[in-house]
Amino acid sequence: MRKAAFFIDGFNLYHSIANRKNLHKYKWLNLWQLSQSLLLPQETLTDVFYFTAFTDWNPGRKKRHQDYVLINESVGCKVVLGKFLQKDRISMVECNTPCCGGAKRFCGKKFVAHEEKMTDVNIAVNIVKAAALRSYDSIYLLSGDNDLIPALETAREISPSLRLRIVLPINARAKNIMDFCQSNKLRYMKIKEQTLAAAQFCDPFIVNGQSYSKPTHWA
Repeated sequence: MRKAAFFIDGFNLYHSIANRKNLHKYKWLNLWQLSQSLLLPQETLTDVFYFTAFTDWNPGRKKRHQDYVLINESVGCKVVLGKFLQKDRISMVECNTPCCGGAKRFCGKKFVAHEEKMTDVNIAVNIVKAAALRSYDSIYLLSGDNDLIPALETAREISPSLRLRIVLPINARAKNIMDFCQSNKLRYMKIKEQTLAAAQFCDPFIVNGQSYSKPTHWA
């Protein structure tokens, strides 16, 4: 059996589900089970790496995310955390009556935004590291992020025998990654709704005697 590992871009996967209301019910996703269901014959799942970050400015969302991380860790997933950085922004929304004074075409009002950092770098570094150490026979990248193409190219250079496969989130539009796969004869697939449906945690899910329930608004 060939050893396989999944590298999951958490927010890329999450937003592919969250951006479609009819898919919200699939947020209660067992990442280990999902990964296992996508393996080819003669492969065994060795590791699942889940790359994500907590929304520290939103306690309710952060708590739900922490619970979700905990139950995925309980089934064997390894979590690699990035972080969000606070950014000061200026609104460029067109406005006929600007609140900041003056006859401006754009609003100009200042606001605070949050930008996810380190996730792409963490994924890239861990893929290249795994290739260099010959840790696995097959590596699956679950992401539609075109910025990860250089990491895939480097991994192939380091370990030409490594089997690289791309799993695109449902609804992903990742033309560059698909073109890269086609030109390099790499396998890629797009997650289907029935695959998400078959990889849900039971509700509630018990970890060390503690019960965790799917949030009601995820139904």
